[in-house]
Amino acid sequence: MKKIFTLIAMAIMAVGANAQSETLVFTAGATYSAGQELTTSNTKLVLGTGTFTVAAKSHKAYIKESGLSQSVEVDGSTKDRYVLMSGNTNPTTATLNEEDKNVPYNPSSNKVVPSIGTYFAITTNKAGEVLAGIVLNASKSFYVVKASTGECLAISEITLTNDGEEGTTVSLDESHQVAEKLTGTAKFNVSANETYYVFCNGSKLGFFGYVFTPGTETAIKNVDAATENGKTFNLAGQKVNKNFKGVVIQNGKKVVIK
Repeated sequence: MKKIFTLIAMAIMAVGANAQSETLVFTAGATYSAGQELTTSNTKLVLGTGTFTVAAKSHKAYIKESGLSQSVEVDGSTKDRYVLMSGNTNPTTATLNEEDKNVPYNPSSNKVVPSIGTYFAITTNKAGEVLAGIVLNASKSFYVVKASTGECLAISEITLTNDGEEGTTVSLDESHQVAEKLTGTAKFNVSANETYYVFCNGSKLGFFGYVFTPGTETAIKNVDAATENGKTFNLAGQKVNKNFKGVVIQNGKKVVIK
């Protein structure tokens, strides 16, 4: 039984390792418009409203290691930079009463996602993890909000890391704020086919793209299926026919077919 368990664990690792990360970054010098959609194979980013501009910015070691830097032309030569997207309007919502539409988002009472200003809406068609590049000013509340419920992710569900020779983890306080300006990343888990609004109150959050890494739910489900009676599966959890040769799992047990 121990050998069977080891083989199943190896199958989970093998399939999970095949999950490919996708990176979405901006192009220095390009023009982006309000409401524009940018896509990768499994993700979509929608920009908020207002005017958006991009500029190449230097970085330290952590941003390069995060996968969010790129080679860009700066002053006639190629340099490694991150390309920052900046908006010009604070995020608010048009769906509140006119006199209330500038009220900052409050996770305990205001469940309406922003519809005006600098926000970044990320949708993925698979569950997984988003590593978003951000520039967050001090004393500005940072939120990642699920569109379907209007509820923000708990502080414990967001990991902020500041740029540096070694990435330094930074904690949000009870007001979802940081004490000093943060240039780095925000990491959080996402559900399939759910939209997440990324923004901060009273400020225009800087944003330089994201890395999306799909989860391994499919791999686990496939391996679980290998215990079905009368069916034969390879070590990746894929169903095989009677002509397959090699090590398989049949009725929850390892079998060698020659």
